Amino acid sequence: MKPKDQQEQFVNNLINCQPALYAYILSLLPNRDEAGDVLQDVNLVMWRRSDEYAEGTNFIAWAYKIARFKVLARHRDRHRDRHIFDQRLFAALADQAERRASDPRGLASLLDDCLEELPANQRELIEERYSPGGSVGEMARRLGRSAAALSVALSRIRNSLLQCIHRKMSGGRWPR
Repeated sequence: MKPKDQQEQFVNNLINCQPALYAYILSLLPNRDEAGDVLQDVNLVMWRRSDEYAEGTNFIAWAYKIARFKVLARHRDRHRDRHIFDQRLFAALADQAERRASDPRGLASLLDDCLEELPANQRELIEERYSPGGSVGEMARRLGRSAAALSVALSRIRNSLLQCIHRKMSGGRWPR
């Protein structure tokens, strides 16, 4: 691959991993501002060390490794705060977050279960909205509803799905 193509692929990988990387960091640092700061630090390190990334290997695993060390450094910097986790607890939390992230089907399975629990009319709305070409405007026109009202309904359904996933995760179904 040409250097320019490699750089473009690296940038694409970097952009695509942002939501998962932020979620991973946030699972280790429950403060959103701190997590955002660490994410920026991780992005900078990844960019500076882009030549060290071996093309064809697991990009997100490489990103998690860098993030783990950045979060660990953040914890060390604040070692005097009595609310900071010790190293063993941090390592256990990081390992658990990495296992969860490496099994994306686990979360999708929870979503599938929660979708099945929805009333049929709500499930149909979600399926139609997220099918290829599904648009709120077109759905609203077809159903004779305003786009705003349909958006609110979809938002409520998504919130319901999120609550269901959280409930199932806290109920022990999520891998530990």
